[in-house]
Amino acid sequence: MGYLLLGALAVLALLLVSRGLSNLSRRAMKRLALAVLCLGAATALVLFVVSGRFALAAPAGALALWGMRAYLLARQIRAKSAGPEKPAASQAMDRAQALEVLGLEPEASKADIEAAYKTLIVKNHPDQGGTDWLATQLNEARRILLDD
Repeated sequence: MGYLLLGALAVLALLLVSRGLSNLSRRAMKRLALAVLCLGAATALVLFVVSGRFALAAPAGALALWGMRAYLLARQIRAKSAGPEKPAASQAMDRAQALEVLGLEPEASKADIEAAYKTLIVKNHPDQGGTDWLATQLNEARRILLDD
């Protein structure tokens, strides 16, 4: 009688799981399958190590590591395919901020602005190891100060 009840509970659980899985997208289904495989392999690894079956633990560990690597690779590919994230709508740079970016005083001349810009852009250009963001900030600061 106990086995009959256990079987009925297993069928009920299977029906509930299949109903929940039918609402998932294809991508979510793949991620779930990968997560189940990885967790199952990690669980098997722990059980094999605890029980002293090291010959079986090695393949289980390799499978768990493969699953984690596949997940990280898929996440990296998704991030690249989504494109660069747009920063939140930022406020336009004002004159005070532009002076601060270039490290100048409010009474700086056009020659001082050009000299400071040239020095900083040479050091911080993306081709020289700087970032695109910093180069953009320097260019914007120069434009603002020279347009005034």
